Amino acid sequence: MAKGPRPRRRTFRYWLQQVHLWVGLILLLPLVMMGFTGAVLVYAHDIEHLLGQGEPEVKTEGEWQLAGRLIEAAKAANNEPGRIPIAVRWPVELGEPAAVRLSRPGMANERPQFRGGQQGEAANAQPGQPAQGRVPTRSPFAGSLQILIDPASLQVLQTQQAMTGWVRFFHDLHGHIFIPGGVGREIVGWLGVAMLVLGCSGLYLWWPKPGQWKQAFMVRRTAKGLRLNRELHGAVGIWSLVIFLLVNFTGVYLAFPQQISAAVNLVSPGRDMRAAMFQARVEPMHGTPAMGVDEAVDLARARVPGTRFLNAFLPTRPDQALRVGLVRPGHEEGAPVVTVIVDPYRRTVVDVFDPQAMSAGEKAITWQRALHYGIGLGGVYKFLVFVSGVIIPIFAVTGFLMWWIKRRNRRAGERARQAILRGAGQAAE
Repeated sequence: MAKGPRPRRRTFRYWLQQVHLWVGLILLLPLVMMGFTGAVLVYAHDIEHLLGQGEPEVKTEGEWQLAGRLIEAAKAANNEPGRIPIAVRWPVELGEPAAVRLSRPGMANERPQFRGGQQGEAANAQPGQPAQGRVPTRSPFAGSLQILIDPASLQVLQTQQAMTGWVRFFHDLHGHIFIPGGVGREIVGWLGVAMLVLGCSGLYLWWPKPGQWKQAFMVRRTAKGLRLNRELHGAVGIWSLVIFLLVNFTGVYLAFPQQISAAVNLVSPGRDMRAAMFQARVEPMHGTPAMGVDEAVDLARARVPGTRFLNAFLPTRPDQALRVGLVRPGHEEGAPVVTVIVDPYRRTVVDVFDPQAMSAGEKAITWQRALHYGIGLGGVYKFLVFVSGVIIPIFAVTGFLMWWIKRRNRRAGERARQAILRGAGQAAE
């Protein structure tokens, strides 16, 4: 008996193509949503200003007031009991307002909840040291009130809830798809992993054969149908690959900061800056009042000369350190700042995180948020981050059309083959 033809051996390229295809098809709508919302958020503040919803412009000239006086002005303007000041910042540029953030009502009496790490780790941490691996389940800025103030005259310009309206909608959809408790952020993180898989597998599948490199970067004018979608998919992908991978990697970091930081530290060892900055503990001293924010700013600036005050994050519990943010001349908004951790009872500097003195790994970690949101590196980079979101719908449409056209052609070919077989059978009869 004659043997039938042997089945074709499936190659690595075939299986990678299947992974690329079905990951893209199954996650098509969520990935398009992530790209679209991310692109909108890049220019969210610019859109707000166009719509007349941005921060009010400051026209008063004069020397900016100290942080302590800004806080007092905000407290005087607040009529909701139970709110305490948790942050204050100077403007980055002239014409912008200063801001004081007041906590949600009653936050000072809340018992902090953490996820990750070991039970009791926060309580057992030594003064000045972070509770390693412990991440607050709720942001201190949730439900807070922001009061915008003229930094020279101390006039209260506007009082607003933290990120409301359509910007809040896009931010929550992009950041955690409206699922609280960290689960939504992890889902978004895995969508970022999926996009990294699509980007890397797409590069392998795009890789041209010898003599075809020039065509691989182009979309020919005569291309139509399947060829047009394939060339558009490949050309857009290769021209945007670096920024696409960078933005999605930084998005994965924001979802899984501890895991990514640990991986980076294997290559370039550094401190656990996230834990040290946000969870450093101090020991209150009986009978010794905590220092004021202005004194803390002076202490921080003396430790890092040549800087000016930008912001301060105030303790909400007695065992929390005070964080002061400083910037050097020429600082670009969104770029990493110098962070000084201050013990407000002993009036000493606990630690300093200066981008100029960081290891390569530490610098990479501090830039992740700015790289993801398109800030700190000028207008060109910001536009490229916007493009990295806009192209995802292009990938989705061209990828879907390639699959659908091939599927339609296969079905048409199968119908034609069946018709030929039926015709041959009828002729034999």
